[in-house]
Amino acid sequence: MTIGAIVRGDRLLIRPTARAAAEAAPPAFAGASPNRVFLRPVEGREAARRGLIPAGTRSILATGGKLDHGEWRWDDKAVPAGRIAVRVDLERQLVSVFQGADEIGTAVIVYGVEGKETPRGKLPILGKTRDHRSLTYDAPMPFSLWLRDDGVALHGSSVSMGKATNGCIGVPVEFAEKLFEVAREGDIVEVIGGSAGA
Repeated sequence: MTIGAIVRGDRLLIRPTARAAAEAAPPAFAGASPNRVFLRPVEGREAARRGLIPAGTRSILATGGKLDHGEWRWDDKAVPAGRIAVRVDLERQLVSVFQGADEIGTAVIVYGVEGKETPRGKLPILGKTRDHRSLTYDAPMPFSLWLRDDGVALHGSSVSMGKATNGCIGVPVEFAEKLFEVAREGDIVEVIGGSAGA
């Protein structure tokens, strides 16, 4: 089988050619937004093999091109109910939020500086705080989702070129608010990419 690569935003997706193109059309759901890209099974498998999306992903958001620092997309219109899972890719500087098999949000992130790296792995959300201010760094951390007992969280932040955190994952504040509303304690934030951290 021949596979052709295309780029949507700063994500590499797979477009099969020849025999693979004849595979069944992507499974859509009723009322799906036009801002959603449904993946053919072969596309999903290949993108997951390359580490671009979690295995079993049915649809992703159309970003209209590469997102810049501070940009984000959120579209959960008619997405079937499902568990929330968050995937943070440090190498690509992106976060993706999934409801079941469908991406409902994506944003550019900032993350830990050298010496205060963002921890990797599958981290359950330990708790949530809507309006937190770090006493250590005298900095606002709105819509915090706590990932470790040492203060590492995914939270609203100024996301711009050259910014970093002291180990947290910073996302645009409006995106953080949307994520805060759907995430629950125990939901998993999977942090991948970059060098091994704390």
